[in-house]
Amino acid sequence: MENRYSQEVWEDYYKNEKKIHIKPKDTGGGFFQSYDLYLCDAIFEKYLPVNAGKKEGMKICEIGFGDGKLLKKIADRFNYDPYGIEYSKEAVQTATKEVHGILGDIFDENLSNQYHEKFDVVFSYGFIEHIIPPEKAVQAHLKLVKKGGILVLQIPRFKKFNWLKAKLFRPDLLPLHNLTIMEQEVLQELGKKEGLQEIFCSNYGTLKLRLPMAKKDGWYYALKAICLLEYILNPLLRLLFGKKGFETRLFSPAVMYIGKKPL
Repeated sequence: MENRYSQEVWEDYYKNEKKIHIKPKDTGGGFFQSYDLYLCDAIFEKYLPVNAGKKEGMKICEIGFGDGKLLKKIADRFNYDPYGIEYSKEAVQTATKEVHGILGDIFDENLSNQYHEKFDVVFSYGFIEHIIPPEKAVQAHLKLVKKGGILVLQIPRFKKFNWLKAKLFRPDLLPLHNLTIMEQEVLQELGKKEGLQEIFCSNYGTLKLRLPMAKKDGWYYALKAICLLEYILNPLLRLLFGKKGFETRLFSPAVMYIGKKPL
């Protein structure tokens, strides 16, 4: 098995935060919120179960939870008890303290045995595209999911327009990703191999101009200028397509799979 992102790279990322994110200032859910994030929230809203005050709270676990902000956001919305597994010590130390951070490698047998079928929902937001073969990553996720629980896999799509964008502004990103799995049909096949009941699987996001940059050079300022268009595109797309989006193989920037583990 190969992980195209080494632990040393992630430790450096969280310690020095070299990536520079270009994004609209209104990212908290307002009208100018990035449209791909708005659609992601809409998918979660439609397909994730809400913990309606069960005696024993539902537990969610994010693989590679980073700063924990996304995990906390989902946990707060659906009333989950949030856990995160991260093999970067720096990330676990600096992540929000409002989640249960677990330092470890999801592929470590001792860890997977300790948390075997402990969680009602297990998800990752950009993870399995770094693992070769991806089946190993899916299986590692599933070991943590309770019978009848939910698995959520989200990955970027460096295809067509998004491949050209990365090739121009961040060509170093492309070799770090498994580009062959970045289509909904491939994720559907991975789910079928593991016997999952598919709940949702689709490319999503409609159009995304943003890309994390490594340094503030000429390419950074060029992309930042281009991304000013998002202040027009985000509300316009929201008005035109609402929560459905307009997904195409040419422009959709992400793909998501949601499946249910058999009882």
